[in-house]
Amino acid sequence: MSPYIEYVVKVSIGMMVISVFYHFVLRKYTFFNWNRWYLLGYSLLTFFIPFINIDPALKQVALSEHEVVKVIPVVQNFAVSQAHLQPVSVEEIPVTGSEVLTAILLVGGLLMFVRVILALFSYYKLRSNAQLISDGDVKVFQVEKNITPFSFGNSIFLNKNLHDDSDLKEIMLHEIVHVKQKHTVDIIWSEVLCILNWYNPFAWMLRSAIRQNLEYIADRAVLENGVDAKSYQYLLLKVVGVPEFRIANQFNFSSLKERIIMMNKMKTARIQLIRFLFVLPLISVLLVAFRQDIENQVNSEGVKSGKENKTIYISGLVLEIGTGNPIENLPLELKLGNRQTAISISTDSDGFYFYEFDTSNYPLDSVLYYGILYEDGEYTGFAFGSTSTLNGKPIGEILALGRAAGNARLGQADFPITFVRKTNSPRVLNSHYPYYHVSQDNFFDSNKSSDIKNALKSFLQQESIQPLKEQNLIIAFQKAYKRPQQVITKFENAYFNQQQALIGYEGRLKFHLDGKEVAYNEINRARRDGLVSLHNADIFFNTEMPSRDLFYYTFSTNKDAPPTSLVKDKNVEWIDASSFDLSRLDNEAYFLDGFRQTYGVGSNMKPLKEEIKRVAVFKGKLARYYDKKLDKVLWIETRPVDEVFERPAFASN
Repeated sequence: MSPYIEYVVKVSIGMMVISVFYHFVLRKYTFFNWNRWYLLGYSLLTFFIPFINIDPALKQVALSEHEVVKVIPVVQNFAVSQAHLQPVSVEEIPVTGSEVLTAILLVGGLLMFVRVILALFSYYKLRSNAQLISDGDVKVFQVEKNITPFSFGNSIFLNKNLHDDSDLKEIMLHEIVHVKQKHTVDIIWSEVLCILNWYNPFAWMLRSAIRQNLEYIADRAVLENGVDAKSYQYLLLKVVGVPEFRIANQFNFSSLKERIIMMNKMKTARIQLIRFLFVLPLISVLLVAFRQDIENQVNSEGVKSGKENKTIYISGLVLEIGTGNPIENLPLELKLGNRQTAISISTDSDGFYFYEFDTSNYPLDSVLYYGILYEDGEYTGFAFGSTSTLNGKPIGEILALGRAAGNARLGQADFPITFVRKTNSPRVLNSHYPYYHVSQDNFFDSNKSSDIKNALKSFLQQESIQPLKEQNLIIAFQKAYKRPQQVITKFENAYFNQQQALIGYEGRLKFHLDGKEVAYNEINRARRDGLVSLHNADIFFNTEMPSRDLFYYTFSTNKDAPPTSLVKDKNVEWIDASSFDLSRLDNEAYFLDGFRQTYGVGSNMKPLKEEIKRVAVFKGKLARYYDKKLDKVLWIETRPVDEVFERPAFASN
């Protein structure tokens, strides 16, 4: 790989480590200021760690050959051989895979930069039209629009006409914390992270974590100024909205439930600060993984100083879809150089193919790529592709990647078990060819035989048993149910959706309807009630599919206030809040301040006994207005009357 791509990979790995450590170790504790500096400091450090080479230090203290160090894989720019033995010049290939990938990364970063510039332009346009109502260290601007309060730099923006005086006080406290502690710096850094690492999901996780932690800091400061926690949480519920200016500190955050949980949490004991020290071993592992493995690099004369075996293995199984029979004598083609050089091989009587290729004859200025590219004939064609390097330099497109002997990987793909169909056979739902990747690590870590070919064949045949069962199950279902009519169809020991996709297995898939676990046929019966699924059922080609839950519901989680004609005394029964049995909420449907609460649906919140102000039972037509299957539903209010969402127009309370 090119030095730039290698650097990108190392930064991405470092960012993953930092993000995962925060998510699983630090996030749940109330050390918000400590977390702030952790997120800023270590996310910045990830850009410098790849430049630190500790290999000389390891050699100096005689640790380079230690078993622990050797276990940690090296992420490095593999050395380049200077041998010049033949094949194809790089000049014959106008663009390498590395160059294409680099261009994609740079174009993506440019687009993300434009996105931030547009956000800043939108902000300054809003500021130019806003009225300055308070000047000083903190500037306050009045905006004549329906906006969510936010701050940026030393400025706060709000529409005071949308909030009463008590709410404005709490809003200002919140935003002043953002301004005084210069949280805009954190926000801008989080955007820079995503500009430079737009392709990396862990960069976006860090961006979210930084913003979330800033809200925790501001929330904690507001409560420490004597603001009542419950009233402040109700204010958040009122003010919550879609953030218009994501470049700013918004008085709003999508994970409102997490903020409320953290507000109600007791402060973490200071002894837990020791957890921040646990990141040091992780940084040490990164440094070891990013070391330059000198023993495996090229010396000044271009001669390889190590004993690396440059043999890679191209292997797999080809089976017929539907029957699972091996396809014998299927001609396969491996293409080398600039695709002008090709090697033909074929499958044996067991559908197995194998080719051992020595890369040592290919010098620095040549390109190597190979693939299984059968296109015409009795069976449909297939090909596998990826990008890799040889001795640290781009070598173009690598297809059907094998693994080098001696556990030195030249590519990232595994051994495929491929299912193909005859070209004149009826098409099934999935237009692509189904295939399963078998881990090379599993084979090379367990194989002790010197006969790689036969050992690999036996290994793949054993590994193909379960994929074959699953593929046959999918094909059988697709033939039996060309257009499934049910939401969920049980077929043998598996469940399929209406798109003919396998969604789970009996005993490992649970269905929930309106908050209760049900049998799958209850989901089908509920279809007439306006069934909604919270989780889409994806296609799985995985015999190790874990247990999973699917949630369905047939009601609205919130509705407009009902017509006055339905809010009659006979339809409403008021209950004394002080005597209300809270255990009823475990078994009865209820609305909390205007929102339906059900397991697996919405916020699923349960109030404390002392929080409840009013309780009513809706009956008859009024209950069926909210859920047409129910004759009664509980209506619980913990907030002031004017803050309950779409509250019915009761004649009296």
